[in-house]
Amino acid sequence: PWRHVAAAGILVAALGKAAQLPFSFWLSGAMKGPSPVSALLHSAAMVAMGGYLLLRVEPLLASTGWAGPAAAWIGVATAVLMGIVALAQRELKQLLAASTVAQLGFVVLAAGVGAASGGAAHLVAHASTKALLFLAAGAWLTALGTEELTALRGAGRRWRVVGVTATVGALALAGIAPLSLWATKDAVLAGALEVSGLLYAAGLVAAALSAAYAGKVLWTVWRRGARAEAEPGGTGRVGVLEQAPLVVLAAGAAVLGALALPPVSRTLAGALGGHGAVAPAELLVSAALALVVLLLMLRLRAPEPGWAVRWLGLEAAAHAVVVRPALGLAHALARFDDRVLDRAVTAAAGAVPGLAWAAARFDDRVLDAGVETTAHAAAAAGRGAARLDDDVVDGAVEGFAGRVRRLGQLARAPQTGAVHQYFLQAVVVLAVGVMAWSVYAVLG
Repeated sequence: PWRHVAAAGILVAALGKAAQLPFSFWLSGAMKGPSPVSALLHSAAMVAMGGYLLLRVEPLLASTGWAGPAAAWIGVATAVLMGIVALAQRELKQLLAASTVAQLGFVVLAAGVGAASGGAAHLVAHASTKALLFLAAGAWLTALGTEELTALRGAGRRWRVVGVTATVGALALAGIAPLSLWATKDAVLAGALEVSGLLYAAGLVAAALSAAYAGKVLWTVWRRGARAEAEPGGTGRVGVLEQAPLVVLAAGAAVLGALALPPVSRTLAGALGGHGAVAPAELLVSAALALVVLLLMLRLRAPEPGWAVRWLGLEAAAHAVVVRPALGLAHALARFDDRVLDRAVTAAAGAVPGLAWAAARFDDRVLDAGVETTAHAAAAAGRGAARLDDDVVDGAVEGFAGRVRRLGQLARAPQTGAVHQYFLQAVVVLAVGVMAWSVYAVLG
């Protein structure tokens, strides 16, 4: 039974770390940080660790019978709903944050359906792709002083290196063949298809939404007839050192899809588990779907569902369900502490001096009197014992000592020092010994 408890705890912890539903809203607030921090922590390191953990414990999830399907459905639901949230955003970093949550939904889906190798490949390819896009967003933010999408119109034309590399990342994010996330998504969806057709269909919807919000970014930064102008606080330029990492990450976003294609995919599947290859038909379907959706987004203005702008109201729901009840309970406990516990302690403290005075009076009037009476009795007993000692014990000791002295005087009498008396004593002792032996011989 503890296996189920452990699986539940790990699942909840990993979903929170990966910002999956219903914990997704925290990543929106994290976008207040610098873009390089987002490029590292919110695409490749911190948030990704939730999906990584679930991939590592996939056998545990599968062994419970319920944790694997739960992870799969939560992952695909997050991929779909956070794709809609990304489509609704009006700031580039917020769009990329929602996209990160959605893409990690594919990783969680992979852990739930047992496609560990596909999930690992998607995790690595997404890290390169999303780090590229976050750094590009940071470069434009520094240059223009804003990350509002309306202010980024034409930014790709003004800074070509940033625009081209960001385009590679956006196309990979959309799932356009042969870029990286095209193959890695399909490696995950292939595992979903073996488990449930509904999971596969929901995954295709999430993939189409990826192409939609990627198309929204491309439509904005390459829009004709617009030139991004720096706002107050913007530097108006993008330095060489800001552009160099973008080229490296763009190369990764282009080629890391090889992790999900033969022969590398078979090696990865042999080490991690999952599927060694994806059917060509599935690759064609997803590539065609991504291309059609992307072209539609480039031709038409992308929809912005207003109900999803505030991340589905998840933060407000968390305040209503968790924060407010917790604060209410804390205030109630504080009032209980003030009105009951503190008063009880104060009353007890006030009663202590009274008890002390009562104990002092009892000590003076009862215990001290008893002690004095006992002392008088002890003194009388001591005097009686002294008289007994004087009259009886001392008399007995002195009488015994007198008798011992008289015996000693009698014993000293024959000790005169005269030789003839010692000979006489020896003759007497010898005679007594002969008589004693004779009696013994006769009687024996």
